Amino acid sequence: MHKKTITIVGSPAAATSSSLVEQALALWGAKRPECVQLSLDDIINDESLLLGSGVVWVILEQEQTPGLFALLAMLQERHVPAMITHPTLDRPAGALFDEGVVAAPLDTPPAALAAILRTQWAQAGVLTSLRAELHMLQAHHGGLCEQIGKIDEELRLAAQIQREYLPPSLPEVGKVEFKVFFRPAGYVSGDIYDVIRLDEHHVGFFVADAVGHGVPAALMTMYIKRCLHTKEFDPSQPGGYRIVPPDEALERLNRDMVQQHGNGKVRFATACYGVLNCDTLQLSVARAGHPFPLLLHTDGTTETLSPDGGMLGIFPDEKYELQTVALHSGDRLLLYSDGFEVAFAEAHPLEGKARLANMQYAHEFKRLANGPLDDGLDELITCLNHQAGSLNQRDDLTVVCIGVKAHSRMGKNGGAHTGENLTDGSAAA
Repeated sequence: MHKKTITIVGSPAAATSSSLVEQALALWGAKRPECVQLSLDDIINDESLLLGSGVVWVILEQEQTPGLFALLAMLQERHVPAMITHPTLDRPAGALFDEGVVAAPLDTPPAALAAILRTQWAQAGVLTSLRAELHMLQAHHGGLCEQIGKIDEELRLAAQIQREYLPPSLPEVGKVEFKVFFRPAGYVSGDIYDVIRLDEHHVGFFVADAVGHGVPAALMTMYIKRCLHTKEFDPSQPGGYRIVPPDEALERLNRDMVQQHGNGKVRFATACYGVLNCDTLQLSVARAGHPFPLLLHTDGTTETLSPDGGMLGIFPDEKYELQTVALHSGDRLLLYSDGFEVAFAEAHPLEGKARLANMQYAHEFKRLANGPLDDGLDELITCLNHQAGSLNQRDDLTVVCIGVKAHSRMGKNGGAHTGENLTDGSAAA
């Protein structure tokens, strides 16, 4: 380790003729630091000579000295405090000459020179500590950037994998059509949905929302999708299979999730699952702590379906109520996640009131009650995009729309939306 010194840089003649060094250092006191004399050329040729310099005093015979600004650049890079003296210096003592360098004219009193040197000497220890911390941060900076890059790459891969669990297209069975809007709040979503063709007459559909956010919630959604039993082999039934009713399907899923708590990890979720006979339009639906499905009628009235049932993953013997309703021509059924409760500002918010969970979404959902379902979803998405904070939404958004066509409908562009092109990834980008 180098001993900290005061380094005098310049010609010995300049320092001796003015007697500045001895006069100033004589006022230092008993604990006067060691003083090292070096020429400007010495340091330019060997930068390591500055090692251990606590303060550098540059004394020149003239201002336009070759190598002066190269020396000042070295001192600034090393964060070494310095003082400069030369015959034509026209700045007052202590004035800033350059970054980290103060002026000291030849006529400066020795006491003032000593005061400047001692002040810079006292700062040298702090600068040394800061310099060490800066070097450490610079050393870690590259590794930190690399780690952030890896995390970003892994999250994008996780988002891609999660999207592969979503249906690439949605069925259209008879006069029943299905549309989906899905927008994660970040890279991955705590929501999951599916629309499953169970047989030639029945379609099953569900929306689930894992408690929490980020990768843990996304992993839970994939587990939920894999563990939801929708159909099972049964040779006693026509066709050799049995469609599992929604209430039974949620009971099985709940037991599976509770059993996973044995490893100490507790995970909860809400879900809503329905089965629709596309010929008779008989709908069976069950819910597990999820927002109530909303049934929109063509006359502008709405109906809330409210089968009872607690969250998944809490009580192993939880029972789920099955509700059966008949859909009619033109009806629209919406299954959605609770992110919509904070997606829209209230129509008449109080002054200064933060956006809290509210029922404004029920009003916005009425856009889907009439007209082509594609156009209604487009309007809903446009409204979402115009909300304050839409680029940094607070929660994942998912809505599954089931529509009974009164007659053949086409979208604005002559085509129909699919689950794929309404899967919105703008929040993750």
